[in-house]
Amino acid sequence: MKIGRNDKCPCGSGEKYKKCCLGKVEDKDFLQPKNFLENYKSMKKDSRIKQCLYPDNSNCSERIIGAHSIQNNKILKRISTKGEVYMPCPKNDNPFEFMHKWGRKQATVFTGFCGYHDNEIFKPIENEDFNKSELHIFLYIYRCFAIEYHKKMEVMKMESILTEKLPSRRRGIKENFSGFELAKNDLEVCKIEFNNALLNDKYDILTSIVWEFDETIKFAASGFSALAEDLEGNKIQDLTDVNTKMKHIFATIFPEGEKSYCIISWLKSNNGIFEKYKEQLNNLDCIQRKQYLNNLLPIITENITINPEAWDKLEAHKKDAFGMLFYGMADLFSMITNRTYNMLEEQPYDLFDL
Repeated sequence: MKIGRNDKCPCGSGEKYKKCCLGKVEDKDFLQPKNFLENYKSMKKDSRIKQCLYPDNSNCSERIIGAHSIQNNKILKRISTKGEVYMPCPKNDNPFEFMHKWGRKQATVFTGFCGYHDNEIFKPIENEDFNKSELHIFLYIYRCFAIEYHKKMEVMKMESILTEKLPSRRRGIKENFSGFELAKNDLEVCKIEFNNALLNDKYDILTSIVWEFDETIKFAASGFSALAEDLEGNKIQDLTDVNTKMKHIFATIFPEGEKSYCIISWLKSNNGIFEKYKEQLNNLDCIQRKQYLNNLLPIITENITINPEAWDKLEAHKKDAFGMLFYGMADLFSMITNRTYNMLEEQPYDLFDL
């Protein structure tokens, strides 16, 4: 059946065919398996966004820099070996490899701030010891938010590149990227509150749990999650409800001095749905806290840096267990069994014992 110029475009955009895919030609070379790696590299490069997320750009320096989401000199230097760390974050030349070595200058970097604001905003936590103050907690969590928000924007740009290359497949591409778009839209609510806090120097917008460990860990991480259930399996929010903004927790963990610290935070405006979760976190003993983080971190983030020597010494089955969680085993378990995955499950590996 021939498609009329005024018919809806079959790609699923909702637009008329004449204003959408009429006249657009599929990039056949893009679909050739032999071109996959080069196309992936090109797409990653073209989807990069250079911006300063600070809400007032009047004082921005001209240059957008590669800002570290985990502090370079204070944290990465400490856990690196010969200037390198491991990350479960794909590199352009081998996107299918699980763990990659990254140099400190590239690890956890994103182009989300100009040089001036990256230096000025985070100066208190770069130059001072962590003191659990509202300001310090806010800055660690804001940095965690910033990279996640920025990455979602880049994924959305990648979607537009794909639809330009393959216009007839727009519907399928849109469906595959819909979760990223929803997450980015959800984070807009957080962005407004973070921006207001920065502009007004009011940093008391977060409810936070701070765990202090009397040991120095050989890893550091930051990430976020829209929790569906609390630690007892009670429903927090329905992640399938696309008409409701999801509420997020943010988490970061790092070594400092002779101790290590973990911060788990959410907006105070979301206290209502996280009340029981907060109580459960506060009731965990030290062993349970570590078990929770051993489960949580590989599930929620790829922004994890690990000492290479420590990871290389880990037995294969422990690396596999970490990888299974990273690639979605917890969600698969819940889908198959219709039961909540136990976030306090003891894992074969222990990030705190690397």
